[in-house]
Amino acid sequence: MKVQAVIFDLFGTLVDDFASSVGQMPTAFVEALAVPYEPFTQLWRQTSEMRTIGAFQTVEASIKHVCDAMGVQVTTEQMTKAVEIRLQQIRRALKPRPDAVTTLARLKHGGHKVGLLSNCSIEIPILWPETALANLIDSAIFSSQERLKKPDPRIYHLACERLGVEPEACLYIADGENHELTVAAKVGLHSILIRNPSRDDGKEVLREAREWQGDSIDSLTNVLQLVRD
Repeated sequence: MKVQAVIFDLFGTLVDDFASSVGQMPTAFVEALAVPYEPFTQLWRQTSEMRTIGAFQTVEASIKHVCDAMGVQVTTEQMTKAVEIRLQQIRRALKPRPDAVTTLARLKHGGHKVGLLSNCSIEIPILWPETALANLIDSAIFSSQERLKKPDPRIYHLACERLGVEPEACLYIADGENHELTVAAKVGLHSILIRNPSRDDGKEVLREAREWQGDSIDSLTNVLQLVRD
């Protein structure tokens, strides 16, 4: 079947992987809340799954949850400052890879539909309209908004439905986190691993990427050839 759409993962695909681009939690974020750094960051990490599946629909709610667990009350001023710092941190993580904008623009110019499928906390859809990628994506699906995350097969079906295409007519481009490629292929999409250029030693750290036996590419521009084949 002719390729009608390309669905992309976000982190490690259109932008660099989250850990390398964001790094550790900024000290200023925790200082704004006037809480101890280590206890707060430990509890924050423990809420990762909750944030990804949409337990918190605002940044404030996620911060309040951790502060409540610590028995700490923060003022409105402290919360506003902390949210500002958090969003600034996430903005840096949403910087497109050098070939991302050009690749998406050429796909759309060629008549292909373009989708996004991302496991992420609520900060990402909040900031998404600001990014250079937003206007190039026909349908962006964020786990925190849908309360559904990869590799649940339903989220792949949802992505195809939003684009109005059958899975067999879609490419799925991702870096292989959460066994997303394997499940996408089972749903019917043509899964393509993008090798991660941000790894300094050239080694894949994600298990699915290391073990992947399917098709792979080294850069986003390679997608343009795939849709022509």
